[in-house]
Amino acid sequence: MSKERLTLANMCSGGVQERIDRALAKVSDNILDLNTDPKKKREVTVKIIFAPNESDREDVVVSVQTSVKLAPETGLETQLFISKDFKNGTVQLTEHAKGQIKGQLTLDDCGMSMDETEQDAEGLAKELGCDPDTGELLEQPENGTKVLNMKQVMGG
Repeated sequence: MSKERLTLANMCSGGVQERIDRALAKVSDNILDLNTDPKKKREVTVKIIFAPNESDREDVVVSVQTSVKLAPETGLETQLFISKDFKNGTVQLTEHAKGQIKGQLTLDDCGMSMDETEQDAEGLAKELGCDPDTGELLEQPENGTKVLNMKQVMGG
């Protein structure tokens, strides 16, 4: 029989130390988890129960239990819009996008596309007498309209 001093590291052939190490790893992971409250306290409990034999007090059954109390994941919150699809009349739930106003529609919702608008922009700029790249007014628009200098018109 070995006369080695009993420690947590060698109790149950090292099993107690393994359980404590696992519990500490769980606590560490929970602390590093960005979905938990960093201010909440975590807890590791090691419970050692000694049950002496009634007839031989030198014989003791020992049971060891570890438990971990972790911080719960923080709740998530969002805002939803309930709306009706204009095209087919079905009710839709959509998540409120940051900066979006209730009832605000995108061009895609209205059946318009930015791609089509960009393609027509060059023709529209020429029609209005503007440079399609800079938006500057051309001196002589292609359709013969007269460009007015508003400062001159207003006497400024």
